[in-house]
Amino acid sequence: MSLGSWTGDGHTDFHDVVGAILDRRAGILVVANGGDATIRTFGLDGGWRRTRGGTGGGPREFGDLTALFGYRGDSLVAFDERRDEASVWSYADGDVRRIAVPSFAGDSLRYPKLNGALADGRLVWTAEKPYRQPDEVGDSHPDTMLIFLTSPGGGGVDPIAETLGRRYFSYAASIHQQGRAPFSPEEFVLPRDSVIHFGSTERPRVERASGTGTPLEPIMFSLPPLPVTGAHRAWEIAGRRRVLNRRPLPPSLLEGQTAVLDILPFPDSFPVLGAVVAGHDGRVWVRGYRPPETDSTRVREEPSVWSVYAGPGRRGRDIEFPPGFDLMWADELEAVGIVRDEFDVEQVLIVPLPAAARDRREP
Repeated sequence: MSLGSWTGDGHTDFHDVVGAILDRRAGILVVANGGDATIRTFGLDGGWRRTRGGTGGGPREFGDLTALFGYRGDSLVAFDERRDEASVWSYADGDVRRIAVPSFAGDSLRYPKLNGALADGRLVWTAEKPYRQPDEVGDSHPDTMLIFLTSPGGGGVDPIAETLGRRYFSYAASIHQQGRAPFSPEEFVLPRDSVIHFGSTERPRVERASGTGTPLEPIMFSLPPLPVTGAHRAWEIAGRRRVLNRRPLPPSLLEGQTAVLDILPFPDSFPVLGAVVAGHDGRVWVRGYRPPETDSTRVREEPSVWSVYAGPGRRGRDIEFPPGFDLMWADELEAVGIVRDEFDVEQVLIVPLPAAARDRREP
Protein backbone atom coordinates (compact mmCIF):
# COMPACT_ATOMS: atom_id res chain seq x y z
CA MET A 1 0.00 0.00 0.00
CA SER A 2 1.19 3.51 -0.80
CA LEU A 3 0.02 6.77 0.79
CA GLY A 4 1.24 10.11 -0.50
CA SER A 5 0.21 13.05 -2.63
CA TRP A 6 0.90 16.73 -3.13
CA THR A 7 -2.25 18.77 -3.41
CA GLY A 8 -1.59 21.19 -0.56
CA ASP A 9 -4.29 20.22 1.90
CA GLY A 10 -4.79 16.44 1.76
CA HIS A 11 -4.50 13.99 4.64
CA THR A 12 -1.73 12.19 2.75
CA ASP A 13 0.35 15.27 1.95
CA PHE A 14 3.45 14.32 3.92
CA HIS A 15 6.49 16.45 4.64
CA ASP A 16 9.31 15.41 6.97
CA VAL A 17 7.80 12.17 8.28
CA VAL A 18 9.53 11.40 11.61
CA GLY A 19 7.79 8.17 12.57
CA ALA A 20 5.40 5.47 11.34
CA ILE A 21 3.84 2.68 13.39
CA LEU A 22 1.63 -0.20 12.24
CA ASP A 23 -0.63 -1.93 14.77
CA ARG A 24 -2.18 -4.90 13.04
CA ARG A 25 -4.23 -5.86 16.10
CA ALA A 26 -5.88 -2.45 16.24
CA GLY A 27 -6.03 -2.22 12.45
CA ILE A 28 -4.29 1.14 12.16
CA LEU A 29 -1.27 2.86 10.66
CA VAL A 30 -0.05 6.00 12.48
CA VAL A 31 2.20 8.53 10.75
CA ALA A 32 3.99 11.38 12.56
CA ASN A 33 4.32 14.26 10.08
CA GLY A 34 7.01 16.64 11.31
CA GLY A 35 6.26 19.29 8.71
CA ASP A 36 3.05 20.41 10.40
CA ALA A 37 3.56 18.53 13.72
CA THR A 38 0.53 16.27 13.26
CA ILE A 39 -0.19 12.65 14.20
CA ARG A 40 -2.28 11.10 11.43
CA THR A 41 -4.15 7.81 11.80
CA PHE A 42 -5.19 5.57 8.89
CA GLY A 43 -6.88 2.20 8.58
CA LEU A 44 -4.89 -0.68 7.08
CA ASP A 45 -6.82 -0.09 3.85
CA GLY A 46 -5.31 3.41 3.67
CA GLY A 47 -8.49 5.21 4.68
CA TRP A 48 -7.89 8.34 6.77
CA ARG A 49 -9.44 8.33 10.25
CA ARG A 50 -8.19 11.34 12.20
CA THR A 51 -5.47 13.99 12.46
CA ARG A 52 -4.34 15.36 15.80
CA GLY A 53 -1.69 17.74 17.05
CA GLY A 54 -0.43 20.64 14.97
CA THR A 55 2.07 23.43 15.52
CA GLY A 56 1.31 25.78 18.40
CA GLY A 57 1.34 26.28 22.14
CA GLY A 58 -1.91 24.54 23.04
CA PRO A 59 -2.24 21.39 25.20
CA ARG A 60 -2.80 19.22 22.10
CA GLU A 61 -0.14 20.89 19.92
CA PHE A 62 3.63 20.61 19.43
CA GLY A 63 6.45 23.11 19.20
CA ASP A 64 8.41 20.61 17.11
CA LEU A 65 7.30 16.99 16.69
CA THR A 66 10.55 15.05 16.23
CA ALA A 67 9.75 11.41 17.10
CA LEU A 68 6.90 8.96 17.66
CA PHE A 69 7.07 5.52 19.31
CA GLY A 70 4.69 2.75 20.26
CA TYR A 71 3.61 2.65 23.90
CA ARG A 72 1.89 0.17 26.18
CA GLY A 73 -1.81 -0.41 25.62
CA ASP A 74 -3.51 1.45 22.82
CA SER A 75 -1.26 4.48 23.08
CA LEU A 76 1.68 6.29 21.47
CA VAL A 77 4.44 8.42 22.96
CA ALA A 78 5.72 11.48 21.08
CA PHE A 79 8.71 13.76 21.66
CA ASP A 80 8.61 17.55 21.32
CA GLU A 81 12.21 18.73 21.09
CA ARG A 82 11.36 22.43 21.17
CA ARG A 83 9.23 22.18 24.32
CA ASP A 84 11.51 19.58 25.92
CA GLU A 85 8.68 17.22 26.76
CA ALA A 86 7.17 13.89 25.87
CA SER A 87 3.46 13.20 25.56
CA VAL A 88 1.32 10.06 25.60
CA TRP A 89 -1.56 9.93 23.11
CA SER A 90 -4.22 7.21 23.08
CA TYR A 91 -5.37 5.79 19.76
CA ALA A 92 -8.79 7.30 20.46
CA ASP A 93 -9.39 11.00 21.04
CA GLY A 94 -8.75 10.83 24.78
CA ASP A 95 -6.73 13.13 26.99
CA VAL A 96 -3.07 13.81 26.27
CA ARG A 97 -0.66 13.15 29.15
CA ARG A 98 2.44 15.34 29.10
CA ILE A 99 5.80 14.30 30.57
CA ALA A 100 8.57 16.82 31.26
CA VAL A 101 12.09 15.99 30.11
CA PRO A 102 14.30 14.92 33.06
CA SER A 103 16.50 17.67 34.48
CA PHE A 104 20.03 17.23 35.80
CA ALA A 105 21.95 19.10 38.47
CA GLY A 106 24.61 21.41 37.05
CA ASP A 107 25.73 20.71 33.50
CA SER A 108 27.03 17.16 33.89
CA LEU A 109 24.50 15.98 31.30
CA ARG A 110 22.79 17.83 28.48
CA TYR A 111 20.36 17.48 25.59
CA PRO A 112 18.14 14.68 26.94
CA LYS A 113 16.27 12.95 24.13
CA LEU A 114 13.44 10.43 24.20
CA ASN A 115 14.20 7.20 22.32
CA GLY A 116 11.16 5.03 23.04
CA ALA A 117 9.48 3.05 25.79
CA LEU A 118 9.72 -0.43 27.24
CA ALA A 119 6.76 -2.80 27.49
CA ASP A 120 6.26 -1.88 31.17
CA GLY A 121 5.88 1.82 30.33
CA ARG A 122 9.32 3.00 31.40
CA LEU A 123 10.73 5.60 29.06
CA VAL A 124 14.13 5.26 27.34
CA TRP A 125 16.31 8.41 27.13
CA THR A 126 19.80 9.46 26.12
CA ALA A 127 21.80 12.47 27.26
CA GLU A 128 25.24 13.78 26.30
CA LYS A 129 28.10 13.96 28.77
CA PRO A 130 30.14 17.10 27.89
CA TYR A 131 33.79 16.75 26.99
CA ARG A 132 35.89 19.13 29.12
CA GLN A 133 39.35 18.89 27.56
CA PRO A 134 40.09 21.47 24.81
CA ASP A 135 41.08 20.00 21.46
CA GLU A 136 44.28 20.63 19.60
CA VAL A 137 43.86 21.93 16.08
CA GLY A 138 42.75 19.10 13.83
CA ASP A 139 41.82 16.74 16.68
CA SER A 140 38.35 15.55 17.51
CA HIS A 141 36.66 13.84 20.43
CA PRO A 142 33.60 11.67 21.02
CA ASP A 143 30.78 12.70 23.30
CA THR A 144 29.71 9.92 25.64
CA MET A 145 26.00 9.15 25.60
CA LEU A 146 24.34 8.10 28.84
CA ILE A 147 21.36 5.78 28.38
CA PHE A 148 18.85 5.93 31.20
CA LEU A 149 15.29 5.01 32.07
CA THR A 150 12.57 6.93 33.86
CA SER A 151 9.22 5.89 35.25
CA PRO A 152 6.19 6.16 32.94
CA GLY A 153 5.63 9.59 34.46
CA GLY A 154 9.18 10.75 33.73
CA GLY A 155 10.59 10.45 37.25
CA GLY A 156 13.41 8.47 38.83
CA VAL A 157 16.44 8.65 36.51
CA ASP A 158 17.96 5.14 36.26
CA PRO A 159 21.26 5.01 34.28
CA ILE A 160 21.78 1.61 32.66
CA ALA A 161 24.61 2.03 30.12
CA GLU A 162 26.97 4.40 28.29
CA THR A 163 28.15 4.44 24.71
CA LEU A 164 30.08 6.67 22.32
CA GLY A 165 27.90 9.12 20.47
CA ARG A 166 28.66 11.72 17.84
CA ARG A 167 32.22 12.79 17.23
CA TYR A 168 33.02 16.50 17.42
CA PHE A 169 35.88 18.80 16.49
CA SER A 170 36.53 22.11 18.26
CA TYR A 171 39.08 24.85 17.68
CA ALA A 172 39.83 27.16 20.59
CA ALA A 173 40.67 30.05 18.23
CA SER A 174 37.09 30.66 17.17
CA ILE A 175 33.54 29.74 18.12
CA HIS A 176 32.77 29.59 14.41
CA GLN A 177 34.71 26.36 13.88
CA GLN A 178 32.86 23.87 16.03
CA GLY A 179 30.59 21.02 15.07
CA ARG A 180 30.50 17.44 13.90
CA ALA A 181 33.60 15.99 12.33
CA PRO A 182 33.12 14.70 8.77
CA PHE A 183 31.49 11.25 8.57
CA SER A 184 31.17 11.06 12.36
CA PRO A 185 29.02 8.29 13.83
CA GLU A 186 25.42 8.75 14.93
CA GLU A 187 24.37 7.20 18.19
CA PHE A 188 21.20 5.16 18.36
CA VAL A 189 19.06 3.58 21.03
CA LEU A 190 16.64 0.82 20.11
CA PRO A 191 14.19 -0.29 22.80
CA ARG A 192 12.44 -3.63 22.56
CA ASP A 193 10.58 -5.01 25.59
CA SER A 194 13.16 -5.47 28.39
CA VAL A 195 16.20 -5.20 26.09
CA ILE A 196 18.00 -2.01 25.12
CA HIS A 197 20.07 -2.05 21.93
CA PHE A 198 22.65 0.66 21.72
CA GLY A 199 25.94 1.54 20.06
CA SER A 200 27.36 3.82 17.41
CA THR A 201 28.13 3.54 13.73
CA GLU A 202 31.81 3.76 14.59
CA ARG A 203 31.68 0.08 15.50
CA PRO A 204 30.03 -2.66 13.39
CA ARG A 205 27.79 -3.99 16.14
CA VAL A 206 24.87 -3.26 18.42
CA GLU A 207 25.67 -3.34 22.10
CA ARG A 208 22.88 -4.69 24.28
CA ALA A 209 21.80 -4.43 27.89
CA SER A 210 18.76 -5.63 29.79
CA GLY A 211 16.26 -3.26 31.36
CA THR A 212 18.24 -3.61 34.61
CA GLY A 213 21.53 -2.69 32.93
CA THR A 214 22.94 -6.21 32.73
CA PRO A 215 25.27 -6.48 29.68
CA LEU A 216 24.09 -8.92 27.01
CA GLU A 217 25.91 -10.43 24.06
CA PRO A 218 26.23 -7.87 21.21
CA ILE A 219 24.92 -8.37 17.69
CA MET A 220 27.76 -8.18 15.16
CA PHE A 221 27.18 -6.75 11.68
CA SER A 222 28.97 -7.90 8.54
CA LEU A 223 28.85 -4.66 6.54
CA PRO A 224 32.31 -3.66 5.26
CA PRO A 225 33.55 -0.08 5.69
CA LEU A 226 34.11 2.13 2.64
CA PRO A 227 37.47 3.88 2.14
CA VAL A 228 37.47 7.68 2.15
CA THR A 229 38.81 9.12 -1.10
CA GLY A 230 40.03 12.57 -2.06
CA ALA A 231 36.73 13.16 -3.85
CA HIS A 232 34.82 12.44 -0.64
CA ARG A 233 36.97 14.89 1.28
CA ALA A 234 36.54 17.61 -1.36
CA TRP A 235 32.77 17.09 -1.36
CA GLU A 236 32.53 17.42 2.42
CA ILE A 237 34.72 20.52 2.62
CA ALA A 238 32.84 22.22 -0.24
CA GLY A 239 29.58 21.80 1.63
CA ARG A 240 31.05 23.29 4.78
CA ARG A 241 32.42 26.25 2.82
CA ARG A 242 28.95 26.97 1.49
CA VAL A 243 27.55 27.03 5.02
CA LEU A 244 30.37 29.22 6.27
CA ASN A 245 29.94 31.70 3.41
CA ARG A 246 26.32 32.26 4.37
CA ARG A 247 27.33 33.51 7.83
CA PRO A 248 27.64 37.30 8.35
CA LEU A 249 31.35 37.22 9.29
CA PRO A 250 33.98 39.95 8.77
CA PRO A 251 36.07 39.23 5.62
CA SER A 252 39.26 38.60 7.59
CA LEU A 253 37.57 36.12 9.92
CA LEU A 254 35.79 34.41 7.03
CA GLU A 255 39.11 34.00 5.18
CA GLY A 256 40.75 32.52 8.26
CA GLN A 257 37.95 30.08 8.94
CA THR A 258 37.83 28.97 5.31
CA ALA A 259 41.55 28.18 5.46
CA VAL A 260 41.04 26.09 8.61
CA LEU A 261 38.65 23.80 6.73
CA ASP A 262 41.58 22.29 4.86
CA ILE A 263 42.94 20.68 8.04
CA LEU A 264 39.72 19.04 9.20
CA PRO A 265 40.31 15.54 10.59
CA PHE A 266 39.20 12.69 8.36
CA PRO A 267 39.08 8.98 9.17
CA ASP A 268 40.42 6.32 6.79
CA SER A 269 36.98 4.90 6.03
CA PHE A 270 33.28 5.66 6.24
CA PRO A 271 31.28 4.39 9.20
CA VAL A 272 29.86 0.95 8.63
CA LEU A 273 26.21 1.81 9.22
CA GLY A 274 23.91 4.35 7.65
CA ALA A 275 20.75 3.52 9.60
CA VAL A 276 19.62 1.12 12.33
CA VAL A 277 16.01 0.19 13.11
CA ALA A 278 14.74 -2.15 15.83
CA GLY A 279 12.01 -4.38 14.43
CA HIS A 280 8.77 -4.83 16.34
CA ASP A 281 9.57 -8.56 16.52
CA GLY A 282 12.95 -7.93 18.20
CA ARG A 283 15.20 -8.26 15.16
CA VAL A 284 17.56 -5.47 14.07
CA TRP A 285 17.62 -3.93 10.58
CA VAL A 286 20.65 -2.04 9.26
CA ARG A 287 21.50 -0.25 6.03
CA GLY A 288 24.97 0.46 4.71
CA TYR A 289 26.37 3.98 4.79
CA ARG A 290 25.70 6.19 1.77
CA PRO A 291 28.63 8.47 0.89
CA PRO A 292 27.68 12.16 0.90
CA GLU A 293 28.11 12.55 -2.83
CA THR A 294 25.81 9.62 -3.67
CA ASP A 295 23.91 10.44 -6.86
CA SER A 296 20.26 11.08 -5.97
CA THR A 297 19.17 9.68 -9.34
CA ARG A 298 20.94 6.40 -8.58
CA VAL A 299 19.31 6.24 -5.14
CA ARG A 300 15.89 6.59 -6.79
CA GLU A 301 16.62 3.87 -9.37
CA GLU A 302 18.49 1.15 -7.46
CA PRO A 303 16.80 -1.09 -4.85
CA SER A 304 17.29 -0.07 -1.23
CA VAL A 305 19.01 -2.98 0.53
CA TRP A 306 18.56 -3.52 4.27
CA SER A 307 20.08 -6.40 6.27
CA VAL A 308 18.04 -8.02 9.05
CA TYR A 309 19.76 -9.73 12.00
CA ALA A 310 17.88 -12.16 14.24
CA GLY A 311 20.31 -12.09 17.17
CA PRO A 312 23.86 -12.64 18.43
CA GLY A 313 25.95 -14.94 16.27
CA ARG A 314 23.45 -14.81 13.40
CA ARG A 315 24.35 -13.62 9.95
CA GLY A 316 22.25 -10.92 8.30
CA ARG A 317 19.84 -11.47 5.44
CA ASP A 318 19.86 -8.84 2.70
CA ILE A 319 16.36 -7.75 1.74
CA GLU A 320 15.63 -5.52 -1.24
CA PHE A 321 13.03 -2.76 -0.94
CA PRO A 322 11.83 -0.20 -3.50
CA PRO A 323 14.49 2.39 -4.52
CA GLY A 324 15.11 5.08 -1.92
CA PHE A 325 13.17 3.19 0.79
CA ASP A 326 13.90 4.47 4.32
CA LEU A 327 12.71 1.87 6.82
CA MET A 328 10.81 3.11 9.89
CA TRP A 329 8.98 0.06 11.25
CA ALA A 330 9.01 -3.70 10.64
CA ASP A 331 7.87 -6.99 12.13
CA GLU A 332 8.06 -10.52 10.73
CA LEU A 333 5.41 -9.87 8.03
CA GLU A 334 5.58 -6.28 6.78
CA ALA A 335 7.77 -3.19 6.71
CA VAL A 336 6.75 0.47 6.75
CA GLY A 337 8.99 3.13 5.27
CA ILE A 338 9.30 6.36 3.30
CA VAL A 339 10.24 7.00 -0.32
CA ARG A 340 10.65 10.36 -2.09
CA ASP A 341 10.08 11.05 -5.76
CA GLU A 342 12.07 13.37 -8.02
CA PHE A 343 10.09 16.34 -6.69
CA ASP A 344 10.90 15.31 -3.06
CA VAL A 345 7.26 14.39 -2.39
CA GLU A 346 7.13 11.81 0.40
CA GLN A 347 5.11 8.61 0.29
CA VAL A 348 4.50 6.08 3.07
CA LEU A 349 4.78 2.48 1.88
CA ILE A 350 3.64 -0.74 3.55
CA VAL A 351 5.68 -3.54 1.96
CA PRO A 352 5.04 -7.29 2.54
CA LEU A 353 8.29 -9.03 3.45
CA PRO A 354 9.51 -11.96 1.32
CA ALA A 355 9.72 -15.42 2.87
CA ALA A 356 13.49 -15.06 3.26
CA ALA A 357 12.98 -12.12 5.61
CA ARG A 358 10.66 -14.14 7.86
CA ASP A 359 13.04 -17.09 8.26
CA ARG A 360 15.07 -16.84 11.49
CA ARG A 361 17.39 -19.73 10.63
CA GLU A 362 20.93 -19.16 9.43
CA PRO A 363 20.97 -18.07 5.74
